Amino acid sequence: MSEGDGALAGMLVVDCSRMLPGAVLARSLIDLGARLIKVEDPRGDMMRHAPPLVGGIGVGFCVYYRGAESLRLDLRAPQGLARLRRLLRRADVFVESFRPGTLDSWGLDLDKLHTEYPRLISCSLPGYADDDRRVAHDLNLTGLTGLLGQLPGSRLRHGSGEDIPRVLVADINTGLLATSSVLAALVGRATTGRGAKLHQPLLSGSLPLLTWPWADRAAGGDGVLETVLAGRVPCYRCYRCGDGKLLSVGCLEPKFWQGLCQAIGRPELAAAGLDLGERGRAAADALAELFATQSRSQWLAAFADKDLPIAAVHDLDDARSEPIIASAGLLEHTPMPGGGVLTVPGPALPSIGRTPARSAPRLGEHDDAILRELDAEPSTNDPS
Repeated sequence: MSEGDGALAGMLVVDCSRMLPGAVLARSLIDLGARLIKVEDPRGDMMRHAPPLVGGIGVGFCVYYRGAESLRLDLRAPQGLARLRRLLRRADVFVESFRPGTLDSWGLDLDKLHTEYPRLISCSLPGYADDDRRVAHDLNLTGLTGLLGQLPGSRLRHGSGEDIPRVLVADINTGLLATSSVLAALVGRATTGRGAKLHQPLLSGSLPLLTWPWADRAAGGDGVLETVLAGRVPCYRCYRCGDGKLLSVGCLEPKFWQGLCQAIGRPELAAAGLDLGERGRAAADALAELFATQSRSQWLAAFADKDLPIAAVHDLDDARSEPIIASAGLLEHTPMPGGGVLTVPGPALPSIGRTPARSAPRLGEHDDAILRELDAEPSTNDPS
């Protein structure tokens, strides 16, 4: 798919957000063909400065904002705010992540803005409620909702520093949820002609992952999430192979567990796959002992034609070279500042997304061009 194509081709997104949740939303909309102007203060988004740097730009900023345009505006200054308002006159979507009340204090009231430009869709990304000014980061949000305690590291060495996940679950999921909200609002606008004022709190990011666990606990607990799917049965757990590498066994269904038992020559274990008691523990011990006799590659080769849900457990380096991921069309070659590409997951919507040909912008790279455009082009979203 070439530049200018996509479901959102012709749409203008003005992104005043900072850090990861807004970046995930921005990338999703860019993938779908939207033109995205990243409004930054004179110092630039903090993601620009987060190491490692590629071409002088933080790699996180490079992969999320490839294809974007950068416009420097000091929104605390009257001129910067006036230019933002002129930009919003023609925007389809406005994204912001300031603390609630900040835009009001600068003289940009979202309610009034929507009265002036009724087709505009705004999406705010507060930490908590839309009137709650408390600050929060991903760690606070995953801990507050109970998600952090569900991750294995927190059970192993709680409070040691090793219980901190290396992925920002709440931030990323908030950006994805916000994408759905914005797309739904665009569909609604096509029918009604009116925009929407959206709020997607960062606190919401963890919660969809916890709907079933919360329901389980509310109903008394000790359900399948805490038993069968928690590694307490031999058919659904990870086993260490003879070379120290891990293999995931997800043979939940009887046909798969029986197939595994046949493949390893232990048919007598076929009735123990879902056993939570001593028989199940004995079966798990037997599999652990057997898997330790050969390397992971040998086991994968042995299971290759058995049609079983068994796979390698990779670290990041191995995952990056896993051919299954590449063959599924789930990787993109992101253009980088200064030339070259970086292979990363994406687009998130592979059937309709695309990777822009342009790399992430230098800070203020498009200042002059955008300001000339504001002076020269008529407004396309002005009710007058």
